[in-house]
Amino acid sequence: ADNSAQDSGAVYVFTRTGGVWSQQAYVKASNTTATDLFGSSVALAGDTLVVGAPFEDGGAIGINGNQLDFGASFSGAVYVFTRTGGVWSQQAYVKASNTGASDHFGTSVAVAGDTLASGAGLEASGATGVNGDQANNSAGQSGAVYVYRAR
Repeated sequence: ADNSAQDSGAVYVFTRTGGVWSQQAYVKASNTTATDLFGSSVALAGDTLVVGAPFEDGGAIGINGNQLDFGASFSGAVYVFTRTGGVWSQQAYVKASNTGASDHFGTSVAVAGDTLASGAGLEASGATGVNGDQANNSAGQSGAVYVYRAR
């Protein structure tokens, strides 16, 4: 009922038992702020839920960085949740390896087994192929995909 963070977003998880659907969880980001658009993209594989928030403002880099660093407007983030015994909990806060303002990391997400992929639709690297120069920001809004694997 708290609507103080307009456009922050949410994910609702439903399960079906005997042909009847019921809500299992109401999921929010661990660092919810207005206009994050958490839930713009979702992927579910078994007991793993991946949620994109392409307008999140975090300046962290990589996995489980400082969630309270809001130094990169609209850089985007991805959140990984796991379910144990019907209870969902956040497992990871994921940022690009070259976080940049307005990259919109988390625009799209996918998960399969121990592999996670996230699109950053407006990332600006002029790199080509796989593992190119992420620091080369010569191709504005060209986009990129980041792939992570659980260890």
